[in-house]
Amino acid sequence: MQNATFTASTPVFVTRNISAMAVLKWVADRARVAQQRRALAGLTLSALNDIGLTQDQADREAAKPFWA
Repeated sequence: MQNATFTASTPVFVTRNISAMAVLKWVADRARVAQQRRALAGLTLSALNDIGLTQDQADREAAKPFWA
């Protein structure tokens, strides 16, 4: 038997018995978030102002890893 090491960033489906559909949903959700963050990174300063964000806020959000 092997020992596993889990960290705070270990996805929940790794530590629990979760269905394949739940895993696929998690992957799809993370892909959607990653795409939204890429889109956010491409907005102009004017567009960011329109949605009430600063360039710094947008940069911080866009820099997050896909699982966060």
